[in-house]
Amino acid sequence: MPGEKQSSSKDTDEELKAFYQEVCTSHQGIADFRAKLLGFLPLASGTGIFLFLNLTSSTGTKQYLLPIGVFGFVVTLGLAFYEIRGIQECNSLRRCGYNIEDLLGIYGQFRLHPPRVYHFIGNTLAASVIYPAVLAAWTSIALVSVVGFGLWTFVPALFVLGIGCVVFYKLDLTKGVEEEPNKSSVLRKMLNGIDPDLQVDPKAETSVRELKECLEKLSQKNRAPTQKEWQKLCELTKDW
Repeated sequence: MPGEKQSSSKDTDEELKAFYQEVCTSHQGIADFRAKLLGFLPLASGTGIFLFLNLTSSTGTKQYLLPIGVFGFVVTLGLAFYEIRGIQECNSLRRCGYNIEDLLGIYGQFRLHPPRVYHFIGNTLAASVIYPAVLAAWTSIALVSVVGFGLWTFVPALFVLGIGCVVFYKLDLTKGVEEEPNKSSVLRKMLNGIDPDLQVDPKAETSVRELKECLEKLSQKNRAPTQKEWQKLCELTKDW
């Protein structure tokens, strides 16, 4: 019945809106924590390094800088791993929010997410600079107690900085997230397209015909669509 279909669709939209709100809250919470951590880490590390260097130079206890530097390096590395995981979760939530906005037919913060500036300034650039810089600083502190202040104190630190920046920047944390077709949206559009009671836009008649042919082939083979076939179905229904 048309009335039952309309009521069911309205209930589904309400459920999607509630879920969308949870996705937005989770995404914002992770993004806020990452931003606070990125701001606090260099401030705390810089203050600690300055105090340790000032204390050891006045008391002559330079031998303690090695364990202090190693400890700071390990803690920062652990936070860097946590940051990488947070970026992955943000990407997954962003994709989920994108799919829900597509289902609801709205343009929100996920579908209107801005692209990178100059192809490299994005959400992860700050992390790819700050974490390697702090790791390099703690490396220098650890080496001061071994070789003292000099060239060999800063060369390994610069090496750590360069390697860290390259590793962070090269990490493809969006792989498998951005390329995934919105299967829920495709399924809904497919059901609308094959509904005999639905008036089809003349412009979409060719796509509907191709869609029915694809579904008929899948039905004959009695199997689910492959990733490539999902991409094709997504292309057929993207303008509906």
